[in-house]
Amino acid sequence: MLELQRPDTLVERVVSAIRGEIDAGRLAAESRLPTEQQLAEQLNVSRSVVREAVAQLKADGVLIARRGLGSYISQTPHGTVFRFPDSQGRKPDLVQMFEMRLWIETQAAAIAARRRDADDLDRMALALGTMEDQRSDFATASAADVAFHRAIAEASKNDYFVAFHDFLGGQLAAARRTAWENSAAHSIGGSADALSEHRALYQAIYAGDRQAAAACAEAHLRASAKRLKLDLPTLD
Repeated sequence: MLELQRPDTLVERVVSAIRGEIDAGRLAAESRLPTEQQLAEQLNVSRSVVREAVAQLKADGVLIARRGLGSYISQTPHGTVFRFPDSQGRKPDLVQMFEMRLWIETQAAAIAARRRDADDLDRMALALGTMEDQRSDFATASAADVAFHRAIAEASKNDYFVAFHDFLGGQLAAARRTAWENSAAHSIGGSADALSEHRALYQAIYAGDRQAAAACAEAHLRASAKRLKLDLPTLD
């Protein structure tokens, strides 16, 4: 029988319970999910809670609906959508997010230094130029910041880097803008520190220097975190 395990919201508890049954093999791929009423009774929650949990699992690709037959476990029972761990209404943990960026973006920069082509460099240069020209317009500058890092991801020639960048970019949009504002507040003539870091990263990728690109990416991310008053752990 299904049991609730962790003290989250009721919807998240139901999601976790169903996922637990899948992980344990008690709900196999393409098997039928118990009915809404059965789940509500087993888990001692309302049918509306079950309905919302099932909707989330469908959105995540864990469940599929078969007209007139109910909900079934999909052929990809672990889902097709990435989600950050539930923060129970709190803001995302920016230290952990930046640490994850360190692991991923330093490697992306190193690979981009080897695989970049002329179009990739043009996109980076265009974004860098916008950051410089619009440094006092924080919304435009932060959007160009996103475009610059996306161009690096594209230069890696790995679609998964690009997809993850796009997902993470949405999570960090406000943080990026705050970093630009904080940099501008402490720099004569605008966001000079951030611009210098981006230029160094661009030059390393342009030169095809893999080690320098990784080092510049790490230095930039650590400085960006510091502008947000975040102290990142070392990688070693």
